[in-house]
Amino acid sequence: MTEELPTGTTWLMARTEGSARLWQTEPDEMAAALPYLHATITHLVALHGGTPSARQAACDSFVATFGRPSDAVTCALYLQLTPLDPFELCIGVHSVGTGTKRLRDIAHGGQTLISGTTASLAAGDLPSGTTLKYLGDHRMDDAERQERLLQLCHPGLRKYLQPLRMPNAVLAEVLVN
Repeated sequence: MTEELPTGTTWLMARTEGSARLWQTEPDEMAAALPYLHATITHLVALHGGTPSARQAACDSFVATFGRPSDAVTCALYLQLTPLDPFELCIGVHSVGTGTKRLRDIAHGGQTLISGTTASLAAGDLPSGTTLKYLGDHRMDDAERQERLLQLCHPGLRKYLQPLRMPNAVLAEVLVN
């Protein structure tokens, strides 16, 4: 059976921070916490009208699509506000399939990065108390085009002052350009 995901939607991709280290140092706690993580993700994605992608799921990461960008942003907020110990999620939200993985990969645990495209589409329909902090323009994929990058902010979320996790080649390009 082929899984059909909605097209023309917003993608939410997440991974857990430091899961390899946690599997090495606390394997029993990780094994016990994983079912709760999966159940919570499944519940929150469904609650906000999303569709999880089973074919792209891994034990410590997941992908979901949403018909409305604001629903993806709201889901990301609730995923970050929900205690998921020992996990912290790095989340990327983008309204184009390519580039979402990069957002997820440069985020820190507990941080949600949103593309300017998604922010524009969700403007005026963000969750109460939520703001978006501009972090600069970054290349999202192999294209020449740069995309505005924003961080999801809310009183219940941690504030980040450290730089994004850019691969050295991408960081060098940002510094040169």
